[in-house]
Amino acid sequence: MNLNWKIISAAGLLALMMSSGQAFADAHSDGLALGKSNLNKLSSKVNNANAQGMPHYTNNPPQSQNFGSSSLFDVGATRINTCKTAVAGSDKVSNQECDAVNFLAKNPENRTKFPIDPHDPIIKGIGDTINNAKGGDVNQACTTKTTTTPNLYATEVCNEFYLSEPKLCTMGQVVEVTANANFLCNVTKNALEYKNCDNALIVSCSPPVDGCDNGGIIPGSTQGDMYTTWGPIGGGNYALQFGVIGDNYWYGGYMGVLNVRTLQFNINNVSTVTQFMLANVWYDDYLMVQVNGAVVFNGPYGGSSLSLVPKTCGRDHYPCSRVDVGDGQGAVHAPELGNSWSGSPNIDLRPYLMNGNNVITTSTVVGGEGESAIQIQARMMCPGSCTYTWDNQCVGLDART
Repeated sequence: MNLNWKIISAAGLLALMMSSGQAFADAHSDGLALGKSNLNKLSSKVNNANAQGMPHYTNNPPQSQNFGSSSLFDVGATRINTCKTAVAGSDKVSNQECDAVNFLAKNPENRTKFPIDPHDPIIKGIGDTINNAKGGDVNQACTTKTTTTPNLYATEVCNEFYLSEPKLCTMGQVVEVTANANFLCNVTKNALEYKNCDNALIVSCSPPVDGCDNGGIIPGSTQGDMYTTWGPIGGGNYALQFGVIGDNYWYGGYMGVLNVRTLQFNINNVSTVTQFMLANVWYDDYLMVQVNGAVVFNGPYGGSSLSLVPKTCGRDHYPCSRVDVGDGQGAVHAPELGNSWSGSPNIDLRPYLMNGNNVITTSTVVGGEGESAIQIQARMMCPGSCTYTWDNQCVGLDART
């Protein structure tokens, strides 16, 4: 780079800086001139009626707390600190004050500086006026102003009472004199005494007992539409059998039959039932067990339902039936499986029980001949035995009376 190019660049930079400073000064002068030209025109429009149409007009602005403040610096510093962390809202008019405060606080170098000479006529004139003030130098006539202070009311509270003083007295003796006795003294010293005592009932109970009577089922509440037995089987266990343990007492034929049976019983308090288990099942050919509508067992293939669906079979499309066990495969199983099933699933049925009436439903598909029966074993927790004794703490006082 040659010397001439450097000189041209420096001159350009200096010109830019001077034009920038001139731009700030011109903007300030233009704003000042605009304000002065509109002063008279706008001042006549400042009145109470027009003020009420301005945004956020109020007779009690929040800035009124600063009226008559002895330090404008403290007021300004408070607004700077408040606006520094203020979050702008959706109302742009309300945001203008903090926008202006933040701009002036963060951009002091962009503000126009006004150096004031201590010999400026305004400053010098103020000093001369203060220092040479004389009595009677006023430009307004003095007026008399009467200020009326409203009545002040106060509520005073006083108490009137008698002072109590401690007094002492003694209980004397009454002396009776007769012809037959020298002296007879009756001592009349009686006092009233208040005493409290308790006559308490003490209840002592042994711990609850697991395996007590009825296994949680209210006696006499079982109702079923086939053979039902209910009773103890030893060791605190009770057995509920629904159905006959036998062989081929139902007939289903080639098409098969769906036998649905229900058993109802009442439970007073489910929380006391410590065991309610599907212990044993016997069936031929399919069996589904539900407790209060929930499937708890479905054999022998599992699944979520059990239904017998009419269909047509073979080349001749003769009538037939197929079993759907709800495993997603559809009605694909023959009603007759040629086998009798038994097992001990030991399924906990307590999560399906509820206080009050409960319903157990068995659904049995029989092809040819078949049967079904289930056994439930139950236990319950019963309260321990209690003894009751009275603790009379008033015996001593009774003797005194």
